[in-house]
Amino acid sequence: MGVSNRVRFILLAAISLSLHLVVFSQTSEKQNPVLFVDETLGGAFGDAGGLALGLGIHYQVKRNLFTARYTGTANFSVGILDPLIPLPYPLLNSSLDEIALLYGQRFIDNGHAYGISLGVSYNHYRVFNKKNDPPYDVNSEYIGLPFEANIKWFKSVKKRFRIYGLIPVGKPTAFGGSIGFKFFGNISKQSFAGIGLSYGLGYHKVYDENLQ
Repeated sequence: MGVSNRVRFILLAAISLSLHLVVFSQTSEKQNPVLFVDETLGGAFGDAGGLALGLGIHYQVKRNLFTARYTGTANFSVGILDPLIPLPYPLLNSSLDEIALLYGQRFIDNGHAYGISLGVSYNHYRVFNKKNDPPYDVNSEYIGLPFEANIKWFKSVKKRFRIYGLIPVGKPTAFGGSIGFKFFGNISKQSFAGIGLSYGLGYHKVYDENLQ
């Protein structure tokens, strides 16, 4: 399975999980699981640094947090279309695709939580040849040591879910959004570390049935 297919698989899995969570939130009367997806947008520095985009699926049992994540980075420079027509355009220098499994600890305090995780990853790093022959100066695949630490804020009691944070729908539910900050990276052949804004959707803690 190629990198692009792996990325498509994770994206489809996250979408499927999100839809399942929405259905579960409207139909289940049992104690909710701690299960959510999040996406992160930020910047990274290091050998494989650049603009960074992340997508994660998280499941928590007690304080144990299990995570599957995709992280992509892209490093750009500014190119000039033509000396006579000096119009700038983005020029892709390098990119990274990381697929990772992590384990960590997550601590919940009412309406916020913080956690730290460490794991193992498969990485595909490319440095692009501007002459396109061959297409890459570097085309490398290797194993890495991914990590992340984050803090998130979410609703402290059950409330109606709000579309775009504005339009309330359904009954009071444990399903909802979160927002926070994430520090992330990978120690490997082409290491990087970054920070970004993270938005989540799902069940972020076990909610008391009586607190609605």
